[in-house]
Amino acid sequence: MQWSSTRLAVLVAAVMLPFCIALAAQSEEADLKEEIVLRCHYEMGEFGVEAVQHCVETENAALQALSAYPEQAKAIVSRCTQDTRGSGWGMVKVCVDRDIEADAALAQYPVEHASVIQLCRTELGKQGPAKVKACVDQRISAERK
Repeated sequence: MQWSSTRLAVLVAAVMLPFCIALAAQSEEADLKEEIVLRCHYEMGEFGVEAVQHCVETENAALQALSAYPEQAKAIVSRCTQDTRGSGWGMVKVCVDRDIEADAALAQYPVEHASVIQLCRTELGKQGPAKVKACVDQRISAERK
């Protein structure tokens, strides 16, 4: 059987693609780990090796926890990552946890507050559920006075 160069290229691509994806994931993970070590060194280096090690452990744990969030939280994880990644993975996780909690709380608000919730969501755009909840709480409090 004679293989054309096109068929051979497709076969090679089909076989190699999973390996390339795995290699890219390993490379990305290594880059993230290096980023954590460098950030911790720059931020905590003056406080000693133990402080840097604690920072690295905390950041690695936060990064690992972020990958374990359920699918419905992926939009929040993505937004928090874009907004706070420069402050470290621990801060990204705090943002995610805060927004998930706020989103759940907003879902429990009485129906009569739906218009205030929608107004705050519209005004704040993509700032996240925690900011929306703060806006709603402030407006509800103002209405009561």
